[in-house]
Parts: sequence; C-alpha cells; structure tokens
Amino acid sequence: MALALALLLGLGTGLLYDLLRPLRRLGGKPLAAAADAAFAFASAFGLFVFAMQADNGRLGTWELAAALLGFLLYMHSLSLLVLPVLDKIFQILGKGLRALENNLKKIQKRLKSLFPKIKECFKIKS
Repeated sequence: MALALALLLGLGTGLLYDLLRPLRRLGGKPLAAAADAAFAFASAFGLFVFAMQADNGRLGTWELAAALLGFLLYMHSLSLLVLPVLDKIFQILGKGLRALENNLKKIQKRLKSLFPKIKECFKIKS
C-alpha cells in the first residue's frame, strides 16, 4: 500500500511541476526561481508528510524509487496531454490580466482628471 501511495505522490509531483512550468516560461528569472523554490519545498513537504502518515515515519529506498517512478511515468505519458492544456489556460489568464490592468489604468487616469485637487480637501491648512 505504501508503494502505491508513493507512486501517486510521484504522479502528483509531476502534475505540480507541469502547473509551475508555464509560470517559469512567462515570468522571467525571478519568477522562475520562485517557482523552482516552491516546487522543491512542496516536493520535500509531500515526501515528509508521506513518510509521517503512510509509512509510520520511515521513508525507505523503495518508497523513494516508487515516487520517482510515478514522477517519470507522469512526465513521459500524461504530461504530454496536460501541458498544452495548461499552457492555453495560462495564456487566456494572461490576456485577461493584461486587459484588467489596462482598464484599471484608464480608470485611474480618468479619476485623476476628475479630482485633481481632492488631496487638498483632506489637508489641514495652518
């Protein structure tokens, strides 16, 4: 049972890697480094929780091998199907965020033109 759970942990780790991969591509070096750190932390945390819960505090070579096998199975089979879908989702989200940012800039500019002296209303003059 522990080996099957370790295999599922490896599959989940592969899915997490694919979820972070579009962010690495689109975000530049700082976001790529943050995504790498998040992946490393989440993977280590997942292995720790797995060892504490499923295997009574013991993490042996077989469990690590099963987790690695699950990760490799995901990367060489399911990843080929999942990654294009995730790329498309992140492209759509990116376009939506850029449109939202442009609209917020327009609203901010319009409000600044409507209330140029609003700041002076709140100052106490001596």
